[in-house]
Amino acid sequence: MKLPFALKILTINERYHSLIHTLAKPTIFIIYNRPDLIEQVFAHIWAVQPKHLFVIADGPRADRANDDTLCQPTRDVIQVDWDCDLHLKYSDEKMGCQQRIYTGLNRAFETYDQAIILKDDCLPELSFFGFCESMLNRYADDDAVMHISGSNFVSPKQFEHSYAFTQYSTPWGWATWRRAWNRQDLQMVEFFKAPKSCREQLGISDKAFSKLIKRLRKVHTGEVNSWAYPWLATTIASNDRCLTPKGNLISNIGFDVRSTHTANPDSFFANNLTERFDQERCDHPDSVELSARVNQEVFSLLFGGKYRKNRFWRKLRKLMGALRKSVRS
Repeated sequence: MKLPFALKILTINERYHSLIHTLAKPTIFIIYNRPDLIEQVFAHIWAVQPKHLFVIADGPRADRANDDTLCQPTRDVIQVDWDCDLHLKYSDEKMGCQQRIYTGLNRAFETYDQAIILKDDCLPELSFFGFCESMLNRYADDDAVMHISGSNFVSPKQFEHSYAFTQYSTPWGWATWRRAWNRQDLQMVEFFKAPKSCREQLGISDKAFSKLIKRLRKVHTGEVNSWAYPWLATTIASNDRCLTPKGNLISNIGFDVRSTHTANPDSFFANNLTERFDQERCDHPDSVELSARVNQEVFSLLFGGKYRKNRFWRKLRKLMGALRKSVRS
């Protein structure tokens, strides 16, 4: 990908120029076989030019003839022309979502003590990087905080501050520390030891918890190949915190037939609008206490089916946001 093309993809207007800087925090980029998406997300990574870039790629599937022809062009997008400590960890064979990301992050955190993490279909608002950088610094020594999310599906009206603490570790653009990732338990042993106490501390409905349990069991039996659900179970079992921004900073642009888990382009969670995080006006909570209201809301949306009721209003907000952007441009 030539850099002028990257700039065209970004379509940065004047208000963003002050956000483009050299990113001190290591960035981990997880890619596979969708070069069109990689070009868009890598353009945003190029804009902040991280000093450390760690790229993880799974290998082509043996039973898919076109995987080879897609995996290599995807990897070719990664062209670094700035001063950067670059690590390319590419698998020759298909390992699967869980093992490739788990082993890849393990390798990355052998080198780094903290990092910002993006998947190939997670398009960040540029202020996402500064938000993560700031929060990684602020909570570096607080063992109760395990995860910094870039995504938010909950109405800003539910927030008392610029971000809130929940127990939902959104995997679409996030950040964490070595001290937290080292606790990742793919077998979810501690969660399944005491599911009832986990249910009580979450404070969510029986319906939402039942759906959560069902998904975790599918991962446990191998029916669903996921690293993200064990990470969520680890966070819940330890009763630790995930930091969620008041405004959404990540748009998942990968909802299509090529996706393993997110194939419906009309999903409530697809292509959501993002907004800039204003670092100078950030209103920090006084403590890392769980925000019961935001926590219940996010679990109700994701596991209680509440997003179905909100679908119309989310589509309307997307439409209005698109209209506002077209007017500004």
